[in-house]
Amino acid sequence: MKLPPRARATRAATTTLPIPITIPAMLPALLVAAIPATLLALLPACGGSRTPPAPSPGPGPAPGPVSGPAGDPRPDSAGGDAVAGDGAADRLAPPRPAPRPDQRPELFPPPWKAVGVGQTISFATTAIDQDLDRIAVAVTAMPASARFDPITQTVTWKPDRADLAAGVGTFRLEVTDLDHPELELTEEWQLPVTAKKAPVPVAPFAGAEAETLFTIREPARVAATARAYPFDAMLALGATLSRPSLPADVVAALGPPDRKALFRSFLKGMAEIHGNPRLDPDAPGFDRATFGDPRDWRLVVVRPRIDKKFHELRLVYQAVKAPEPVFAMFRVRPVQDHPTLPPEARAENNRVFAALFWKHLLTADGAPSPALVKDRARHGKAVLAFVQGVLGHKGTEAWNQAGFVALPTEARMGGGSARNPDGSYAHGDGWAWSVMTPIVAPGATVQSYVNIPIPGFWTHTVPSADGASWIGTCAPAFDPDDPRRTPGWEVLCRKALGFVDLPDRSSGKVAPARIDAVNLFRDHKLGPAAANLPLEDPRRDHGEENGMTCAQCHIRNFGVRDYTDARTLDPRAGVPTVPNRALPTLNFQIIPSHTWEAYTLEFMQDQACKTRQHLEAALGKAPALPCLLADPAAPRVTAPLPP
Repeated sequence: MKLPPRARATRAATTTLPIPITIPAMLPALLVAAIPATLLALLPACGGSRTPPAPSPGPGPAPGPVSGPAGDPRPDSAGGDAVAGDGAADRLAPPRPAPRPDQRPELFPPPWKAVGVGQTISFATTAIDQDLDRIAVAVTAMPASARFDPITQTVTWKPDRADLAAGVGTFRLEVTDLDHPELELTEEWQLPVTAKKAPVPVAPFAGAEAETLFTIREPARVAATARAYPFDAMLALGATLSRPSLPADVVAALGPPDRKALFRSFLKGMAEIHGNPRLDPDAPGFDRATFGDPRDWRLVVVRPRIDKKFHELRLVYQAVKAPEPVFAMFRVRPVQDHPTLPPEARAENNRVFAALFWKHLLTADGAPSPALVKDRARHGKAVLAFVQGVLGHKGTEAWNQAGFVALPTEARMGGGSARNPDGSYAHGDGWAWSVMTPIVAPGATVQSYVNIPIPGFWTHTVPSADGASWIGTCAPAFDPDDPRRTPGWEVLCRKALGFVDLPDRSSGKVAPARIDAVNLFRDHKLGPAAANLPLEDPRRDHGEENGMTCAQCHIRNFGVRDYTDARTLDPRAGVPTVPNRALPTLNFQIIPSHTWEAYTLEFMQDQACKTRQHLEAALGKAPALPCLLADPAAPRVTAPLPP
């Protein structure tokens, strides 16, 4: 999928058995809110938290030398940083890869094998470009019965009798790389039209660990939890669980959470990020039928995460009536989430979470339960009990009670599409990410969900104080204590957490941004943010969300770190010199709706490895979970799991 730089390419293709889709993002202008300064220090990585990420566990202590390759200095400060300004820390980076040829945009045909008359389907026309070029996609031919929204890059089609007579629906796409105007790409998709409705493409069962422990997404397995926690109830619960972090006088003035007001503020926040009136309850163009009823925002995935410094639960909701993918994900923990937690809070959080996870989802010896794999309804009850245990936890200390972390959102509603002056589509894929939290505005007596600065990613890494693991740190250009810093960039550095935010320059000064999208911040992402730590560097995997921004993580074309290479885990073994291995491009898969993509499958293996080690650390006993990534003889993921 590569072309020589500045080459001219024209391609026509006909696809009758399409393959996976999913998604990306961008926005014409950055949005800046007046929010309390204390919120700027809240969240690391995509979705965030107030606590720094933990190093990822690996297959065990690494053998090998105490020092790395020739010229690799050992850190001499308590935090592992070399002396500021001496360039030593920079030499901990592996050799920079040679510049690669410009890569052509990749398209992902619809998953439908056929479509029935009167059956409504939707699919994306988004293109992914690993160089973050500005890509414009236009549908130049389609059936008269189809509609195309260029802002969200979505086709909606309900074939009629004329389409049945034609036997096929033809969609022709023209893709333009605006950074290489001479490049042209034409693609044609043909979908057969049948008299009867075609089956909806559904991702196949991906194994016990993935489906019953880490990405619980089959409807019967989440139904009980969905009934117990409708979307507006979760908005209210998130507001309630966040109150212990607010000042006592502010909490005293608050009444019970107002579900309608919280839902309304959530919609307003989504509309603000995406610049789309279909999401705005105050706009004439508000799509009330699709987005206006909280009952149509349904739980679709339960995701226990035991690979974080603080184990947590993620509940993913989707606007199920929307032709576009629109998601909101609640992040919650057994203990509160605020910067003043005592040291014992982490151990208590992880012990409680691990005990609940083992009790409800594993067998006595810590293996996936064959009974729960087979009986979806029974598994659904176990999932509900686990969720209730996390959300209802309450210990004897004030901090030892369930806490709300953040509400990340991810949608293909136009936030990743740049607009022309008249508001029409200019380029982009429609996808954007943001993070909300329920705050109380000065003088207010109600909570509202508000977009806050979206967390950044690792720009540099050094050995920990004991030299046994890799930790993130702000690259010199962003470090306020480094004489090599670029003036103004230091506001992006969350030094205690070791990462750098995305830059919003809309005010004329640099500030943390409240949105992430694929072709936003291109110069930042490809320049100073990666100058000390290439995106494929395996040490990034020890950071929150693999040390990447949301958009970067969702279009990756490489996997997780090599567990068999001790250097990717332990600085005492040296500095890794091989990047993470190549994989097929991840097409913005939020949930495996119609396929399990290659990276998602490998990420499930990564979760199993980390869960095994974290459970043993928290509970003192090892679960019977595999760690295939640490076994050189185990087969490696090489392709998606098709529908």
